[in-house]
Amino acid sequence: MSTILIIDDDEQFNLMLKSALTIKGYNVDTASNGKEAKALYQSNVYDVIITDIIMPNVDGYEVILDLRRMGMGDRIIAVSGGGRTAADDYLITAKHFDVAATFNKPVDLQALRAKVEEIIQKH
Repeated sequence: MSTILIIDDDEQFNLMLKSALTIKGYNVDTASNGKEAKALYQSNVYDVIITDIIMPNVDGYEVILDLRRMGMGDRIIAVSGGGRTAADDYLITAKHFDVAATFNKPVDLQALRAKVEEIIQKH
């Protein structure tokens, strides 16, 4: 069974996404920031990592760079609802880090699940 890590400081988003993926048969862990996530992905293997960009403590860019150093860049999906600038600005930067996909919030769950499955099939 495939395992997914969701990293987002919005607890409701984490719960919604976890439910949407668990119902499809995935094991799902969540973290509320990059610092919590790092403790999880350094001790567990994840098939897909979904990370928000703007978070307290350690942000999504730092998570993406750390995962890339671990050779997991092609397993990352970046999401953003924006912040000081539009979500697209953050996601364009994430694309430059060669993440597998980017999604604006609110996320199209059907498209996200399809991308998750695509990433899993590649590995």
